[in-house]
Amino acid sequence: MKLFQRLLVAPAALGLMAPVAVNADTFSSTTSLSGSAVFTLGSVENGTAAATPDEEMIMVYGYSLDMNSSFTGEDSLYIGLEAGNNGDTSTLSIMDSAVGNTGALTVHSAFYSFPVGDLSITAGPLLDQDDVVSATTSAYSDAFVLGSAPWSLSGEGGAPGIAISYAGDSGLNASVSYVGLGGINPTQGLNADNATDITTISVGYDGDGFGGGLVLTSADDDVPADGHDSFGVGIYYTPESIPATISVAYDTTDPSAAGAADSTDLFIGVDYEVGPGTLSTAYFNREVDDSSDLTDQTGYELSYSYNVNDYVTTTAGFFSVEEDNTEEDDTGVVFETVFSF
Repeated sequence: MKLFQRLLVAPAALGLMAPVAVNADTFSSTTSLSGSAVFTLGSVENGTAAATPDEEMIMVYGYSLDMNSSFTGEDSLYIGLEAGNNGDTSTLSIMDSAVGNTGALTVHSAFYSFPVGDLSITAGPLLDQDDVVSATTSAYSDAFVLGSAPWSLSGEGGAPGIAISYAGDSGLNASVSYVGLGGINPTQGLNADNATDITTISVGYDGDGFGGGLVLTSADDDVPADGHDSFGVGIYYTPESIPATISVAYDTTDPSAAGAADSTDLFIGVDYEVGPGTLSTAYFNREVDDSSDLTDQTGYELSYSYNVNDYVTTTAGFFSVEEDNTEEDDTGVVFETVFSF
């Protein structure tokens, strides 16, 4: 795998990241700015022995800005910024929208993409493992609490990386990426023997009303606590008879940390158009292959999203995660408003 990672890093070192040169008389630059603000109000009963009181109604926020610039009309420089106060100590940090960096506006993504024939090359100093994944293993909205592929699409990164992707007219697609977590540390560096390097390969097909894919993620064990081999596969289907999309995904992981057990995750999600909005429900079952069943989990969620207008969406929902140990279930009732601009 080290040789493969070097092959991915090499093009960036040779200068493929540089924008395509164009005549100064025809050069044009366009930049678009978009973003969202999320207000989350909710009460969560935490079954664990949390240090902070639970069941109390709290309100938190998340804010993001997405800046895209093009220099040739076919390339894209992406800079993503975010701020929020929904950190790990918050009972609402389980939400998909959670951003917890003490309210400071920080850059979380920075990468440049450009075409080379039928391929798209992406590289930059801040790339996440799931930023460039061509395969679609689930079409579920993933906008509330539960989501698919917790390991093969974990989103690790925020570090230097490079990716290559392909999307064919027939619906076939593929991608491969490398992210070096030690790439910003001068004592480690890219492809180092004392830092974790993550390689992700995906293959998929997106047809008319159905599709699916598989994702293989390998984080080397140079730092055993961070190493794992994960494999995810999923399909989605939108029947013509009903306004719904059904997704089924299965994910596995084999961690390299001493004493860590293999785990599997089965996810089923359905988005169904009801009236002016969308009713979403999901179920997951997670099993850990250890000597007991105390770390296994089962959970579900039910939410309804309504577009107030083209720029404001409200979502109300309920979720419950059942622990197979002696602790009580984690349950929550949440109301969320997203302002898009």
